[in-house]
Amino acid sequence: MKPFTTLGLFLILPLFTLAQDFTYINSGTDGENHHPFYGLYDYSHNMYIFDQVDLGDQEKEIFELSFELSSYAQDYVYHDLTIKMAHTTDNEFKSNSRVDLANINYSELTTCTSNYDLEIDADGYVTIPFTTSFNYNGSSNVLIIVENHDGDWTMGFGAAKGEYTSDYKSWYKYSDYNYPTGTGSRQRYSPNIGLGYFSFNPLPIELFSFSGFHTSTNNIELSWTTASEQNNSYFTIWRSINGTEWEAIHDETGAGDSFDNRDYKFTDTRINSLNSAQTIYYKLSQTDYDGNREVFEPIAIELTNGLRSYIKTVNFQGETVSRETKGFVIEIWSDGQNIKKYRQK
Repeated sequence: MKPFTTLGLFLILPLFTLAQDFTYINSGTDGENHHPFYGLYDYSHNMYIFDQVDLGDQEKEIFELSFELSSYAQDYVYHDLTIKMAHTTDNEFKSNSRVDLANINYSELTTCTSNYDLEIDADGYVTIPFTTSFNYNGSSNVLIIVENHDGDWTMGFGAAKGEYTSDYKSWYKYSDYNYPTGTGSRQRYSPNIGLGYFSFNPLPIELFSFSGFHTSTNNIELSWTTASEQNNSYFTIWRSINGTEWEAIHDETGAGDSFDNRDYKFTDTRINSLNSAQTIYYKLSQTDYDGNREVFEPIAIELTNGLRSYIKTVNFQGETVSRETKGFVIEIWSDGQNIKKYRQK
């Protein structure tokens, strides 16, 4: 098995990873047909406040919104829906809140989707995907606005599932013939919703490079460079002869917290025990002080029967430079393998 063809991993990983997650807020069983759009009228405007404690203290890129609906006729359709989201410092709606958002404290108002046709074909959560994500800041409450611009009503509308609260968490206004304006009605009701989002997770380290080569003394020389480290306890070197089964062979103490380039090296002197293997695979993992581990992509080292020798070092323009030159360089070896390296300035 030789799924990897490069001598080293040479890249800069981003300082953040994106993880796709879903969360549901509320699990009430009460049904309320005024929400999230009132099908008895041609037009409706609904608003909801969800607290920071419901959303969590982590920044999120929200890309879809779901409501739990019930009792709708088969294949019921709302045409021309608009969803907007904003940050708010309000915990509940004021008695004089308006359709034009007067008397509501809000910021970063985002139109997440518009002119959306929603078909409801069964009880349960129905999802409205966004064309523009809403970036939640991790500290504010959130204002959700649902505008129904359908312009007509059809028999068979149902209700949203949710729960009644001690605060005025929802607000609505509906109208025939024209989209509603002015003040509406606030209510102690909070619908069950689902949010699809990407979370921003800071990586413990920023790995700049990981490479290795077979030496003339029949060892494997491994080296890696980090551009930054956060809460980094130690690295582990893993070895495999088939790229599937791995053995931990060495732990190397990390820097804890560092914002400078740091170079590490390890020499594997025990490859004679690997029988007739022609390729050896290595991978690097990092463990933080909390015990969490991150594993990086493996590299493959081709054994050269001790015939491999160093020829020269060049820069990225192909010019020959000293082997100790600082910055980006490429080492040229007799077996045709080139190793990209970065030496700290």
